[in-house]
Amino acid sequence: MRWLLIILMFMMVASEMNAQQKLFMSHYMHNQFAINPAFAGSREVLTAFGGYRQQWTGAPRAPYAQYFTAHAPLKNENVALGLSLYNEQFPVVRNSGFAFAYAYRVRMTNGSRLSFSLSGGMEFSSASWDNVSLLQPDDPVFGYNETASEPQLRFGVAWYSSNYFVGFSIADLFYKNMFDEDSPFFEPGKSDYLITAGYLYDVSQTLSLQPSALLRYNPDLSTTLDVSGTVILHNLIWAGVTYRSNNELIGLLGWQVTPQLRLAYSYDYPTGDLSNLNSGSHEVSLQFDFGYRIATVSPKFF
Repeated sequence: MRWLLIILMFMMVASEMNAQQKLFMSHYMHNQFAINPAFAGSREVLTAFGGYRQQWTGAPRAPYAQYFTAHAPLKNENVALGLSLYNEQFPVVRNSGFAFAYAYRVRMTNGSRLSFSLSGGMEFSSASWDNVSLLQPDDPVFGYNETASEPQLRFGVAWYSSNYFVGFSIADLFYKNMFDEDSPFFEPGKSDYLITAGYLYDVSQTLSLQPSALLRYNPDLSTTLDVSGTVILHNLIWAGVTYRSNNELIGLLGWQVTPQLRLAYSYDYPTGDLSNLNSGSHEVSLQFDFGYRIATVSPKFF
């Protein structure tokens, strides 16, 4: 048990040493804009999305995160803008930041849209090294705190309609390890590369199926794949499951409270050796569509 606990703590500290790394978001299929700025305006109304994630519940100094996004098309429907805010707390490092997104959308002949986007902002990180428990408490290497800030630039492209989506994004073209003075300023090859895809299939008037997937590739870290399947009943409630390749099984629940308001919850259950050291991760989210004007009684799931 002791060596498993050491591994868990090493994973948490090692992940936060790389400021680029973000906590996984299980509700990616309902908030694609959070991982790809090209989805700005994809719901054709002003959409606000907020979420909270508690990672590895029960583990010492377990990470957590809050995030908020808002995006909308302009009067010129070929242009959409977006805003994202986030705050992540790890055992030692805290990351927070903001970004503004601009997306140019081309309407295709079949009614779908092809979107290209750039998103720019700032990330602020602080490392509280004095929070690290040491065998030698007076070690001067860990006796101080450190702060850093860097610009961020993201790129995304997406193709979507009312019943499918495909997207590719680069998390940060200005990737930099903030706490490494020798780290190059422009190192996109070490950023996260994200590919998403999903489809909405209507089995009947009351039943729909929504398969989706998210691939996260990083040259310096392990590649992770989320494969999800969701069942939607009466366009009001849904339940689903996701398998994540890093040995996690995720349960998804959601409720379309009104045509504008949506609530969602997920529980990530670890299935590997570390399952004995934490009781899983929880995520809750709230989405609201302002100025709802879609000409159908069915809410938009993409």
